[in-house]
Amino acid sequence: MRVLFLLILLSPIYLFGQYQIKGKVVDAKTKEALAFVNIIANNERIGTTTGIDGNFTFNSPNPIKTLTLSYVGYEQKEINLNEERSLLIEMKKTSFSLAEFKVLPGINPAERIIQEVINNRKKHNPEKSLNFKYESYSKMYFTALIDSAILNSPDKIMELDTNDQEAVKWLEDHHIFMMESVTERKYKQPDKSYEKVIASRVSGLKNATFSLIATEIQSFSFYNPTLNVLDKAYLNPITPNGINKYLFLIEDTAFSGADTVFIISFRPRKGKNFDALKGLLYVNTDEFALQNVIAEPMAQDEDIAIKIQQKYEKIEGSWFPVQLNSNLTFNNLELGNYKMMGIGKTYLKNIQINPEISNKEFSYIETEIDINATKKDEEFWNKHRGDTLSQKEKNTYHVIDSLGKAENFDKMVGGLEALLTGQIRWGPINLDLNRFIGYNEYEGFRLGAGLHTNKRVSKWFSIGGYGAYGFRDKDAKYGGDIDFLIHPRNDVSLNFSYQKDVAEPGVTQFYDFKIPLLSSAGNRLFYLSRMNKIEKVEARVKFRTFRYLKVYVFGNQETVEVTNDYYFKKRIDANTILRDQYYTFNEVGVEFRYAYKEKVIKTLNGKYPKKSNYPIIYAKIEQGLKQLDGEYEYTRYTVRAEKKFHINNLGRPSFSVEAGLINGQVPQHKLNSSLGTFKPNTFLIASENTFETMLPYEFFSSEYVHVHFRHSFGSLLLKIKKFQPEIIVTSSAGFGALSYEGFHGGETFNTMEKGYYESGLIMNKLINKLLGVNLSFYGVGVFYRYGPYKLPKESDNLTVKMTFSFTL
Repeated sequence: MRVLFLLILLSPIYLFGQYQIKGKVVDAKTKEALAFVNIIANNERIGTTTGIDGNFTFNSPNPIKTLTLSYVGYEQKEINLNEERSLLIEMKKTSFSLAEFKVLPGINPAERIIQEVINNRKKHNPEKSLNFKYESYSKMYFTALIDSAILNSPDKIMELDTNDQEAVKWLEDHHIFMMESVTERKYKQPDKSYEKVIASRVSGLKNATFSLIATEIQSFSFYNPTLNVLDKAYLNPITPNGINKYLFLIEDTAFSGADTVFIISFRPRKGKNFDALKGLLYVNTDEFALQNVIAEPMAQDEDIAIKIQQKYEKIEGSWFPVQLNSNLTFNNLELGNYKMMGIGKTYLKNIQINPEISNKEFSYIETEIDINATKKDEEFWNKHRGDTLSQKEKNTYHVIDSLGKAENFDKMVGGLEALLTGQIRWGPINLDLNRFIGYNEYEGFRLGAGLHTNKRVSKWFSIGGYGAYGFRDKDAKYGGDIDFLIHPRNDVSLNFSYQKDVAEPGVTQFYDFKIPLLSSAGNRLFYLSRMNKIEKVEARVKFRTFRYLKVYVFGNQETVEVTNDYYFKKRIDANTILRDQYYTFNEVGVEFRYAYKEKVIKTLNGKYPKKSNYPIIYAKIEQGLKQLDGEYEYTRYTVRAEKKFHINNLGRPSFSVEAGLINGQVPQHKLNSSLGTFKPNTFLIASENTFETMLPYEFFSSEYVHVHFRHSFGSLLLKIKKFQPEIIVTSSAGFGALSYEGFHGGETFNTMEKGYYESGLIMNKLINKLLGVNLSFYGVGVFYRYGPYKLPKESDNLTVKMTFSFTL
């Protein structure tokens, strides 16, 4: 009886697993693993596909005599099996490329299948239909792209020059760079997400920030309307409009149990110009879900070429991604004469569908690095890795870690992080990059230094200061502040500051509005020709509420000394009017920053917001008081909103709107200037979100609205081989009025009751390199002033400016 019971238990193994074949399929030339190759046994309707790493396991109740392999772009291969049970199969690429179009009679059957995928896209998109948790293990390494014909031939290696021989020999035993990470992620409908990096290991570095790279290369799911690949948005082929934009063709069919898998190629239709992908979709007839994806940009970036792969499995009744691969080729980075390439793999494990998740488990932080992420031992890593490290990977850690310690790689990475954050870490202090050097027309070159203590001194407070000297105004400036962190989770802090400096009249400063270090918007600073001397002391409380709202409550006293001929007509009595150039302002107020659904990354060195899909709104209310020697009583309201976004097939529009109102009699310092950046007979540089044809300080207002709009078509309008300039159209408008106009004297200026208008056309990226490095974009812009404030001489309304911007 026991024997019968044992036979019953084991019968499924004998029936379904008696014959097993394992193997791996690779490219015959590059030896690169081929994902999702279709494999049929014995020419029957029994088959499988290789995994995302090229491996496959085939179980059959019958003897396996032949395997037939097919893969788009490769020659079909048939293998007769003898006693082999573990195979390494090489496939050769076809010598011809797929036709641009195929003539199909009637309705294209691929489109009918894709339409079913489109109809089910929300159901199969985990972030639109499920709550979930998972762990992920990511590994990414960088090596050189060397032809396998060289690697496999000692004679050809000997024909190389000495440097290339040494490079090839070294790369046989090491990667150039390698990193691993383990994360935990939880997600709750409709948009609550939190991912924590619990372990990070980077060859040569102790800085864990690099571990975030694996999560930023490609979208988590292939079902979103636009797909982000290396921070660039592409139109998804399975979006509702995808069939009109993409050509779909059935290239092959495979089998997955009782289900059929259609292998469908996609590429943009002829004559369509948009940010497109090309590749293969493996569609399972089980609910017409994506089972596998291979995709890459149709027009690869000249700096980095990328290819992504995704694999989905059905888990607890729902299709879910289980592996994401990314292959990057760096066309402008070489080791010897060989291009560098990066290979990244992310494995999702311990997936839970619709678990119990509390709202309290989420905050405004979307991604966070654990403070102990770099301190995990080998036992922890072996537990989370799918396989143990290869000897080549172990050699990489050993050699690069030693080299990184000797050459202080962490300091080099700190330099890159400084460009992104504006601060350089130097032991227990952070140096402020924006304090080192600057230039404006009033101060000339401004040299200085600024620093703050960091968490090495204390995680609860920071103290810092700065000093600077202007070589044209020949004056020293300085200041300092101390910041106390009271409640980290709600971002509550208390700050006291003092400064003796210069400030531009007519500009409302938002504490949380920062112009990025390398942004073209910073070009406006070159045109600052008026500054007033100020001395200011301020206390400020900051806190976060309603998840996306930052609040600053402040009180300050500011003394101002005017440095030009302007004066404010201040009435002393019925018979006396003072031409006042010295003011004391006492203020209390509140400032807001609201960024709906903004995601924040928290590293060990700070917090960094990611790009938001919604407008960012700033607001500030300032109440002037006459108590404690204050001279002016007024209320000043200012609101600012900005947004940059992407529209499929049209490009990237952006806008900036600012409006303000002042109740009360105030000098020019508290009015609004309209940010003009035109200076006759000078070298001109375009600046984003300014009036390009307006003179600096040409207009001042006590109530105003300014609107700046830009639309970048990218290369959608003009694309000639490698010449792909970015075409941008701009338009700006301003309206303003001035109360108590007769109270101002010494300097003449206008108001904008009738409306100020200008438009422009920019051709950017005419030159894409500076000293051979693709970090800078140069171009030219033409701007025209029109409307009620158009100048009498027509040529004075037209200005031509150089444009330049930086990218990282």
